[in-house]
Amino acid sequence: MTQTADYQHILVAIDFSLHSEAALKQAIWLGRKTGAKIVVTHVLPDLRKALLAASSNAQLDIFVGDGDQFQREIRSSSDARMQALIKSFAAEDLGIRCETLLGDPSIAIIHAVQQEKHDLVLVGTRGQSMWEKLFIGSTAKRLIRKCPCAVWTVKAEHVAAPTKVMVATDFSEASRDAANVALGIARISGAEMHLLHVIDSKDVPDNVIELVSPGSTLREHVNAAATARLEAFVTSLGSTDVPIVSHLSWGIPSQEVARMAEHLKIELLVLGTVGRSGVKGVLLGNTAERVLDTCHCSTLTIKPQGYVSPIDPPFWPLHPDSEMKTD
Repeated sequence: MTQTADYQHILVAIDFSLHSEAALKQAIWLGRKTGAKIVVTHVLPDLRKALLAASSNAQLDIFVGDGDQFQREIRSSSDARMQALIKSFAAEDLGIRCETLLGDPSIAIIHAVQQEKHDLVLVGTRGQSMWEKLFIGSTAKRLIRKCPCAVWTVKAEHVAAPTKVMVATDFSEASRDAANVALGIARISGAEMHLLHVIDSKDVPDNVIELVSPGSTLREHVNAAATARLEAFVTSLGSTDVPIVSHLSWGIPSQEVARMAEHLKIELLVLGTVGRSGVKGVLLGNTAERVLDTCHCSTLTIKPQGYVSPIDPPFWPLHPDSEMKTD
């Protein structure tokens, strides 16, 4: 998939908390800007609780029937709540579809992406009740690691059009994809675009002592080389309509990315995840995950080209009334 901000199939995972509602608001803004189709999904991970809330006929259907009535009933209630939420945001004109799924949240979301070919998932952070444990601790990170498409984790305080977007680059192709996505978002939102490179041990060549010219320090040499690479990287992006402000920093990448995002008051941080060629579902490095824990802004993580999720696709429709998409 070409990495741009022109997402056309958006999936929003909500739990009806204020933070997941922020994710829906963000998706609505993006959908209006790009014309993307939006699906809102609510995953029910606690089947025991759902069973207790069902009618007696639906409960009986679980034990002596095929379970269709039970699934229709709990999905109908959840879908109605989602439709009411969409109406409260005055977004009925977007034709947003609602789906209630059952099972482990991260796997259900990944299966939905695989089956319906979504190219972006939005989730809220700092959820409540059971989802506080699932989303903050594991589900968001599992999606970053294993979801086959981009994942936008939305902070409630940074909703709608971002005014400041930053991408962290290590000059890899993954970070180039992230930069192109960030440029696209900055373009449609009119945001400031910032590009950050953090100088760490990878920027110091083995023969650095031989390369340092007389009268120059090691730090000056490394800084000059990194500056030249950063300038070349910006030029290669070919952006003429979105000004790019470049930044160099020294230190541990995850810490410096979070610090600079805070310092610059960034509202959306875009990061590329790095895959290991030829190994299914393996992502190298955990900068994105560490940033998710420490950064106060929303984050958008981009999968590398050709990434394949380690979660096998489902062999059945996720919704009893839907048909498997094969195109």
